[in-house]
Amino acid sequence: MRKRVWALAAALLMLPLTGCGSLLNRDYSVTEPHSSSYYESEDRSVLRAESYQDLVNALLVLISGGAKQGTIWLYPDDSGLPAPQAAERACLEVQKETPLGAYVVEYLTYTVDETPRNYDAIQLTVGYRRTAAQVAGIVHITSTSALGDLLREAARNHAAELVVQVGYFDHQAEEVRTQVRQIQAEVEPESKEPWTVNFYPDSGNAGIIEVLLSGAGSAAGAEQNTENAN
Repeated sequence: MRKRVWALAAALLMLPLTGCGSLLNRDYSVTEPHSSSYYESEDRSVLRAESYQDLVNALLVLISGGAKQGTIWLYPDDSGLPAPQAAERACLEVQKETPLGAYVVEYLTYTVDETPRNYDAIQLTVGYRRTAAQVAGIVHITSTSALGDLLREAARNHAAELVVQVGYFDHQAEEVRTQVRQIQAEVEPESKEPWTVNFYPDSGNAGIIEVLLSGAGSAAGAEQNTENAN
């Protein structure tokens, strides 16, 4: 059941997102997990990648499913990028530059078996700093204009946090912070503790926005995240 929850959340999170920088000037996508051509074994314990982009997608499939370990068979392509370099680059890209990876992944480690054959086997271990429930609780919005009403509702419900995945975000971090301050002043005029705003990835084109609400809610959220990291 846990994997089904993660997969459902990831299906929504993996809408095409464009980031910034040399690695982010393209859309992110995930191959459908039920595609038989994507798996190398009937028990679906091994994923197949025929390019660097496939490798990134395979990593996102593992993460969206909440997998703690996984194997990817990387086949050679026209890029000529050796498997160890491809694995290092893909792990960094997924963890630092994709919304889902930046939000949920604490660490990624890997080993590469380059035994002579027509593929290289990449063994991966994933550490998480978010729970499946947190991922499933992400609210999907088309733009930041919906954030105000969502924050008011979260405050009324004494929520510890509000996390949204936004379809369009173009260097609007300061605009979002201003909006959050205004909403907090409206719903918590006596509060001395400001709400915390985090962006994933922390760049001009973030895909996920996290707001930690003040008071007991924020303390509970911080404690939960600490427990997840441990």
